[in-house]
Amino acid sequence: MTHLHRQPSTPILSARTKGVDSRTAILNAAVVSFGERGYYGTSLQKIANTVGMTKPGVLHHVGSKAGLLEIVLDEIYDPGTESIMEHFRMTDRPNLARMWREVVAINAQRPEQVHMFSTLDAEAIDPRHPAHEYFRKRDQNLLEEMVRIPWYVPESTNIEHLLQAGFSMMDGIQLRWLRAPEHDLNEMWAECEAELMPMPLWKGYR
Repeated sequence: MTHLHRQPSTPILSARTKGVDSRTAILNAAVVSFGERGYYGTSLQKIANTVGMTKPGVLHHVGSKAGLLEIVLDEIYDPGTESIMEHFRMTDRPNLARMWREVVAINAQRPEQVHMFSTLDAEAIDPRHPAHEYFRKRDQNLLEEMVRIPWYVPESTNIEHLLQAGFSMMDGIQLRWLRAPEHDLNEMWAECEAELMPMPLWKGYR
């Protein structure tokens, strides 16, 4: 499990003190906890203590621990990249290199969410994990959707192979970045892009 190099965390103040709604405070605390401790190491009581609520109060907002997991994945993590995908679906001659750069740029601004996603993804290799099907279907559905987009790429490109390689690279550099956050994720991806889409073949396509 990866850990961000960060100052020791301080308790999140109660939602009322910080001026945010209780549900948002719960989700923010869950992102940090799932990233640092994984699903199994996360306690609803600890989240309740962190946000200044009771455990029944937390359950009122999320239903269950598994429900909390589903909410942070569906509502907190996925919308950021889904909006990018939707934009390129509607674009003439969509640029694959630009799409990946935009995804990386968003992820570079949300290290705690990327930490959560990476930790849960590794944990969910276990078929018994409550997020196992989410990650399995996410990988499959994302590839199927991306293949259908008419990307503007060199004629000889095997788009499915390129997509698989690109997302594998992205997963790998994000782990390296989480271990060494002093590095710039965008610059790390630029090095991958140069290997994935080399010149002069990709001149005019990047």
